[in-house]
Amino acid sequence: MSKWEWKQKISREIFEAKYCLHHEKSPEEVFRLISEETASVETDKEKWAGEFYNELVDGRLIPAGRILANARPESKMKNYNNCFTIDIEDSMEGIYESLKEDAAISKMGGGVGFDISKLRPKGAPLSSGSESSGVISFLRIFDQSAKTIMTGGQRRSAHIALLDISHPEIEDFITVKKGDSNGELTQFNISVKVSDDFIQAVKNDDDWDLVFDGRVYKTVKARYLYEMLAKNAYTHNEPGIFYADTVERFNNGYWAFKMDRVNPCGELVMPPYSLCCLSAINLTKYIDNPFTDNAVFNFEQFAKTVSVGVRFLDNILDVTEYPLEKIETFSKQWRRIGLGITGLGDAFTMLGVKYGSRDSKDIVEEIAATLRNESYLASAAIAAEKGTFPAYDEEKYLQAEFIKNLPEQIRSEIKKNGIRNVQMNTIAPTGTTSLSVGQNCSSGIEPIFALTYNRTIRTGVADQTVTEEVSDYAYNMYRDITGNDDVPEYFVTTLEIDPYDSIDVQAAFQKYIDHSISKTLNLPDGTSFEEYQNLFMYAYDKGLKGFTTFNPNGSMKGILEYSNKDSEEPIHTHHAPTRPSELPCDIHRVRAGRNSIIVIVGKLKNSLYELFVIDDPESKIDIETEKKTVVRKAGGGRYDLVYLNGSEEIKLQNFTKEFDSPNSSLARFISMSLRHGTPLQFVINQLQKDTNFTDFERSVARVLKNYIKDGEEVITSDGECPECKQRLTYADGCITCFNCGYSRCG
Repeated sequence: MSKWEWKQKISREIFEAKYCLHHEKSPEEVFRLISEETASVETDKEKWAGEFYNELVDGRLIPAGRILANARPESKMKNYNNCFTIDIEDSMEGIYESLKEDAAISKMGGGVGFDISKLRPKGAPLSSGSESSGVISFLRIFDQSAKTIMTGGQRRSAHIALLDISHPEIEDFITVKKGDSNGELTQFNISVKVSDDFIQAVKNDDDWDLVFDGRVYKTVKARYLYEMLAKNAYTHNEPGIFYADTVERFNNGYWAFKMDRVNPCGELVMPPYSLCCLSAINLTKYIDNPFTDNAVFNFEQFAKTVSVGVRFLDNILDVTEYPLEKIETFSKQWRRIGLGITGLGDAFTMLGVKYGSRDSKDIVEEIAATLRNESYLASAAIAAEKGTFPAYDEEKYLQAEFIKNLPEQIRSEIKKNGIRNVQMNTIAPTGTTSLSVGQNCSSGIEPIFALTYNRTIRTGVADQTVTEEVSDYAYNMYRDITGNDDVPEYFVTTLEIDPYDSIDVQAAFQKYIDHSISKTLNLPDGTSFEEYQNLFMYAYDKGLKGFTTFNPNGSMKGILEYSNKDSEEPIHTHHAPTRPSELPCDIHRVRAGRNSIIVIVGKLKNSLYELFVIDDPESKIDIETEKKTVVRKAGGGRYDLVYLNGSEEIKLQNFTKEFDSPNSSLARFISMSLRHGTPLQFVINQLQKDTNFTDFERSVARVLKNYIKDGEEVITSDGECPECKQRLTYADGCITCFNCGYSRCG
């Protein structure tokens, strides 16, 4: 009889269907057999089998799917790694050799990632005198192969293809996939390799050459490519972004190879003929006294699991079988592993911390630093016992940028013992394993998706799926502990978190992760394209290695959906980002008829967020419009205007009450419109409908016009809508009426 307590039926069903493949009767039996197999290469097999088993059976260490499904002493399918990378040479022989390698990996149950930038573009001359059919034509061959081969007899192989932003076929690559609307390359994710030079060219509005083999095929504006890339990702949720130079700065094997490709989910950046040897540590298991004022994270227990997890994965490299000799040779030379975490969103709630808050970012720093430090210490200790990875070069390794930033104590241990693994930390998506073994804890680094939601799940029979309602692990625990269904405010879900805060959490973790992080930024409903473009650049500036988003209004259906009992089509709304305690602001003194008014404009991430209006008919309020100023929310509905000039000076205390304006209600409605994503041009348009040019509304409209960005100028003449006769807005070559919706491009 199993002692494993299943909290949800779906978790048990998935575990039994996917991982009880060798006649096991319980999770304990699965974990015992995995532990025995993984410890079989140890001198003290019994000791380490016991150590591994304790971490697995207590749910602290969650191995990746191929380990859970296959790692058994008597298993006939000995592939214990999820994904692999290969190379593709620019010749017919090279392409079809890679296709054969791809098929061999798919047959063993692995996903495949590769870079296609070596392939010549469409129309390029061939030695035979004919012309190349281009990179996309060959991708379609790989896609068809992937549709044919069932990996491990259960599912079709996942793939990812990368293409450099300077490749002459990049425009077609960016736009080839249009989600469910064209069904193209369905077995592939696609990502664009973006360089620092390209980002700088975008910021400078410079030209960008599309080059292959030294020949410039075309020159375009960098911003043109950037906007094309952002537009397709915004509309169709692909391509993703691979920040190539950022990735390379974290390359511990820089002297021997480039990390120029990634696995299908994006968590491991690697050279060709590498693999994903993965496990995740479930952070929900380290919260003592959850949902109380005494809740704390148990760093001592976490550090122990990290140490055991590194050894566990290092052993996997020796007990697994490899689909290709080239992969086995390279993997054993460098011994790359990927130990990460899952359950971060749930762990925050159990600690009473809101995802994206300042406290959450501080906690992330401490967890991530502990993961890194204990991983490198464990690898150095194993090196002292078993030897370094064969390609280890002490002098060069210690000069790697990531290694130079390690604490001196850890660098000393590496100097003394060497290191067993070239790189070792990542954060994978852990969807199925977190749903099953993790009892539907939040996945990877993601926030809680929803307290309850519908999930589409493969049944294991061809492409058949079922949809079931599931509940979040922490939400279930909270209800069990408190007996209360109403959750506190720190129980935030994906669409309630400001996207910038979500990126900040990822960036805080990425500083300590030598590989990458698989994270999909779920955009709030109604996110504008302008907001989306800003997020693209913000992710780069914050040091992310990759950027992937999901737009719920895009053309591709997600596997996770909020439960919707209403049969009517829902109205899409834009969720306002949470206001921080302080917002930078601009101060404007303007005339409204015979009166003077002060307009205070608060900005969040360089976008308008709120508006305050103070009546000052005789211009007696002493206020300087040029000073650096913030609006501070002091609690209880109180707002203070604060000068920042080295030292703080509270200029106006509780100004929304002390200087209450008859027009404050309209200002609040304008603020609400701005923070919920109403286009600024539309707000101005509505304010200008008043026929009295000196009225309050028209004066505020004049202030707001100062914040219209280049390319979005409101047309004030010869710009009348043919439908409703209101003024039109011009942007990106199109005219749009935000009053009636009329639009024309070209």
